Amino acid sequence: MSQIISIILVLNLCFAGGTIFVILHGMYMSKKTRSLDMDSFPDLEKGKIGDTTKN
Repeated sequence: MSQIISIILVLNLCFAGGTIFVILHGMYMSKKTRSLDMDSFPDLEKGKIGDTTKN
């Protein structure tokens, strides 16, 4: 009986650790891609404006 409880506790800890890892990883990746997107938006807008004036 105690082995079943210990297995359940270990699985619960693994699940909690995995969830925390996924959340932190997602926050890091979204922060990294958000900064890249914000940097690329002005360049794209300048390119669109330059294309319309040339046409």
